[in-house]
Amino acid sequence: MSASPDLHADNDDIVSACETYYETVRRSFRYRQPDLALQAEAVKSSARSRARRKRLLEARQSVLAEDEVGLWKCATVDLMSDEEDGIVDGVSGWIVRPPSFRSQELTELCATLQSRLEAIPKYRAMHHRRLQNGPNSDRMLVTYSSEAENRHFMVL
Repeated sequence: MSASPDLHADNDDIVSACETYYETVRRSFRYRQPDLALQAEAVKSSARSRARRKRLLEARQSVLAEDEVGLWKCATVDLMSDEEDGIVDGVSGWIVRPPSFRSQELTELCATLQSRLEAIPKYRAMHHRRLQNGPNSDRMLVTYSSEAENRHFMVL
């Protein structure tokens, strides 16, 4: 740091960066241990799935119509479908698994938004093909705002 006079950082930033790096190295070491290999794979898979759901939420949000904003307002990553790699009839793409707790109204809106996205040639060219709807996701519901619960969740 002293060799780079243009670089300005206070001690808290340096300590924070060191702690973050240490935790990254420690986690990497722990996950390389044979007894934690399954846990490491589960963490990677969960992160990959969450990233896909986040991109899906953002893409769908980009094609919202003005009258759909009210329902979509509280939609989160957790309400998007899981998209898992798969092969159907020799064609590779994604198997779509909607969350079991998502309301029918929001499911219909997601289908409408998805069809709008797939009508855009650039989107189709840049994304895997959605092959089929699989069984509902076995993902558990996380905490949610009470405002959203009334509109977004199925009543069991």
